[in-house]
Amino acid sequence: MTDQQILARPGEIAEDSKSLGLNIYAYEDDGTLQTVFSSPDMGQGPGAVAWLTGNFSGPAGAMQIAQLWDNGNLGLNVYGIHGFGFQTMFSAPDLGQGSGALAFLAGDFTGSGRTEIGQVWEDNGNLGLIVYGYVNGTLQTVYSNVIGFKPDALAFLTGDFLGFGSTQIAQLRDGNGTLELLIYGSTEGTPQLYTDLDMDQGPAALAFLAGDFTGSGHTEIAQLWNNNGNLGLIVYGNVNGTLQTVYSDTDLFEGSGALAFLTGDFTGSGHTQIAQPWDNNGNLGLIIYGNDGFSSVVALAGSPDLGQGPGALAWLAGTFVGPGVRALIAQPWDN
Repeated sequence: MTDQQILARPGEIAEDSKSLGLNIYAYEDDGTLQTVFSSPDMGQGPGAVAWLTGNFSGPAGAMQIAQLWDNGNLGLNVYGIHGFGFQTMFSAPDLGQGSGALAFLAGDFTGSGRTEIGQVWEDNGNLGLIVYGYVNGTLQTVYSNVIGFKPDALAFLTGDFLGFGSTQIAQLRDGNGTLELLIYGSTEGTPQLYTDLDMDQGPAALAFLAGDFTGSGHTEIAQLWNNNGNLGLIVYGNVNGTLQTVYSDTDLFEGSGALAFLTGDFTGSGHTQIAQPWDNNGNLGLIIYGNDGFSSVVALAGSPDLGQGPGALAWLAGTFVGPGVRALIAQPWDN
């Protein structure tokens, strides 16, 4: 699974005098979706410029939640499992960089074996990248450079799209009405760039996501789109060294409205699924789409009311309680 990043708009950065609440939802063995953890106060403020998930602090284990925030500089809080609940694992009020970014991303960009945080930013009209990694108990800058010449993007995604064995960054662009794709990565320390200036599809999307949606064993790119109120899906995958359309469905038989779209193995199938939390007249609804075991992506599970409200600072997915378990959905909220 690749990690989801949520950027907050300036108006959404809340006052630090408020409290950060957190709800976590799971798919249970009986096929239902349930709240498995809830806290009205995580001991930190709710303000954030981005939220990320990953194993930032060490060897393989439970995933954590990173809260990047604007302290005049870039600050960071990381929350993880401790005992039967979540708590702040470590905090840094200043990572030594500014908080401005085109996107914040999570992945193993340098081959460290840990999840790192990538800050993609515009460097005088070019695409710049800063990478923060866990060194001696803290996250600090481990890489900084210009990586591209086109900073504008419809979305930035992370994953091993080209089969390098390391994390690459995919930049999806609108090329005058066609979908363009640029992928930045490295093999054995040598920078690599993959370019496709026409993916043979339009650029319109409700969301772009990364994961193994078709069971190919590779990271693919999903493009969810609004087909006259219905939810459509296009999946791009690696075929003989090029990324091309490997799956398309104009109607998943659900509405296109969503609070967010997330990726993870929510049902324990071994493949990546797509979660669609939605506002059902003030209640929180959820639909999960995935491979049906044959050749289609369909709705696998759903609930019109999870017993919680739909308000959220962000929506995140990850195996927060430990390795080898289903992905959970986290809802940090402003209490």
